[in-house]
Amino acid sequence: MRVLQYGVGAMGGLMLRLLAKRGDVSIVGAIDRDPSKIGRDLGELLQEPALSGLKVSSPEMIDQMDADVALHATTAFAAEAFPVVASLAARGINVVTITQELFFPLGSNIDVAEDINRQAKAGGARVTAVGINPGFIMDLLPISASSPCWEIDRVDGRRVVDFSPYGPDEMRHIGAGLTESEFVLGARDGTIGHIGLLETAGMVAVSMGLNVDELQQTKSAIITSRPRRTSFIEIQPGRVCGFRQTVTGFSKGDEKLRFEMVAFLDPDDGDEPLGDRVRITGSPAVDLVVKEQISQLGGLGTAAVAVNTIPRLLDVAPGFHTSQQLRTPSIWAKSENRPAAIKTNTTVLESIGVQA
Repeated sequence: MRVLQYGVGAMGGLMLRLLAKRGDVSIVGAIDRDPSKIGRDLGELLQEPALSGLKVSSPEMIDQMDADVALHATTAFAAEAFPVVASLAARGINVVTITQELFFPLGSNIDVAEDINRQAKAGGARVTAVGINPGFIMDLLPISASSPCWEIDRVDGRRVVDFSPYGPDEMRHIGAGLTESEFVLGARDGTIGHIGLLETAGMVAVSMGLNVDELQQTKSAIITSRPRRTSFIEIQPGRVCGFRQTVTGFSKGDEKLRFEMVAFLDPDDGDEPLGDRVRITGSPAVDLVVKEQISQLGGLGTAAVAVNTIPRLLDVAPGFHTSQQLRTPSIWAKSENRPAAIKTNTTVLESIGVQA
């Protein structure tokens, strides 16, 4: 399978490292708009010997590249992703993007998704948007867990996460290093804050039949009292090191959904414990708690979800598909294990006088 990587940042780099481990994938190109990366050897840039000999190309080279699938990792915003995603789809190249606003399009992004859908169908390509959050932890996982419920009254979720692994683009979105007043200005114009919590809430509300007719979102900055450092930024005391963001869903004025996300950079024992929890209040009720690596290795998880989505995407008809419209998410297994090849054994033990 020929795979093209568009975007060689923190997430795109992880995707390339994962692809390099597969013997059934041929990486036909890697594209990035950063002048400092263009022309560099991928093996040296990503410190991955298996990628040696491949060089980073400029966006102008995209028309000279052909692939079965493109992994797209450059922006959280649908309007910014549209030109590249739509042009790839129009050429018949299937696209898996991690653009958060395309995960479950809302508002004006519905029109963007419909345009992508038209171009994808015309080109015979398939397009979807995936990730960890949005894309799994607070949406697809709870939606799957709602299957045993007969009735659902409301859904509550809370995510406390370390954003340190993410790259400069995500640092700008969360306002890392800004003053509180600068954060407020960016939050008001929509350029600061986690992109995707609204989309998560929308998908959950629709999938679980909550009849939500309004989503309200609030954002506030978290100011650090100590120096904090990641691979991409150093933050001094008195500056923004994270955020608290809440989306509340209403049905005819009644609160039916509340999702809260708290994110830090370089967290310590004085910060809130990391982890995720979602409660489905209904009949029966469901509590989900996600801890440790799947919760906190969001960078690796996002890259893995994108790569693992490739075979799921190729199973569907051409067009734009949201993630819950694809078959059940799973790892892209490197070997096939058929039921007929699995041996079964049953042992019946005699009673030794143990009474229940």
